[in-house]
Amino acid sequence: MKLSQIYTRRWCTGQNYAQPIIYEWEDAISKVMNIPVISYPSIYRMVNRYHLHTQLAGPYKNTFRFVTNARDFDEPMNNKNIIPCIIDFFETENQLQEFYFKHSNNKIVLVSSPFDYYYLQEKKCPLKTALFPYSLSDKYDISGKKFEKKYDIVLTGRQDPLLYSFFKEYVKKHPDVSYVKRGQELENDTNKTKDYYLNGKYCIGPIETREDFITLQSQGKVTLYGVQGYLPGFTNGFFHMTPHFLEIIACGCHVIARYPIDSSGIDAQFYEFNKFSPSVNTYDEFEFAMDTALRSEVDLELYSSYLKKHYTSVRAKELEELLSAI
Repeated sequence: MKLSQIYTRRWCTGQNYAQPIIYEWEDAISKVMNIPVISYPSIYRMVNRYHLHTQLAGPYKNTFRFVTNARDFDEPMNNKNIIPCIIDFFETENQLQEFYFKHSNNKIVLVSSPFDYYYLQEKKCPLKTALFPYSLSDKYDISGKKFEKKYDIVLTGRQDPLLYSFFKEYVKKHPDVSYVKRGQELENDTNKTKDYYLNGKYCIGPIETREDFITLQSQGKVTLYGVQGYLPGFTNGFFHMTPHFLEIIACGCHVIARYPIDSSGIDAQFYEFNKFSPSVNTYDEFEFAMDTALRSEVDLELYSSYLKKHYTSVRAKELEELLSAI
């Protein structure tokens, strides 16, 4: 099977700085495979808006698309010509039959997490599935790059609650350490305000774009990273790596991480987290790791070599090989 096009939602309203990650992936796949990226057709949007039950709005060409939630159901996309890649998958066992139904006509369903792939295999998923792991756009290639570090610690995105509790204790004990985080109060920002503050005193501005996000992260010496799965709610028990880990490496930051080291930590194993941080679970471990990171330089050769395995162009070539067998 050869792909003819990629469906995108990038021209929809209400975009945020995280969604362009998907568009970067689409562009890289498009470049490697020499296929166009096109918007979903108007008839498809109309079918979804009015909840019409028809597959006639589906494409007649082999089409790749990212699906941002496994619970979404776009009936026209349950189509033999669609190759979906599921990004967020949190389907418990009693929800799997519905998931199978939603993709019953797809020739193959891709999932972005090794955890999800093996989870579906263990549940004897009747669909043909394959792994299409998270990647990082080649535009962030750090070969030969130097970083100017302005701050000791920069925290962007959602924080692991245990690591964040250690961070709060650490900065209280080490008032000379500079840190940047969202929101003015040391308590984690639950309101998702845009403004970031230096040591809770000086507003350094909002993150409005993906470029702002990457620039700010690259100015920190150290950051924190925890896999999904520890957070209460629908992610609980699904120990997913997120693309932010690759972004941290591409920003030249030391990372203090928390992840499972048993069989549920398959994402952490696939992405070799232990090359960058042990799984930190106590304050003493955290303090030692932070002290060590703040007084040492990042091994940029290691970082660059690591990322070469995870750029999107590499994934796109793997996808070509995968689909050639269908």
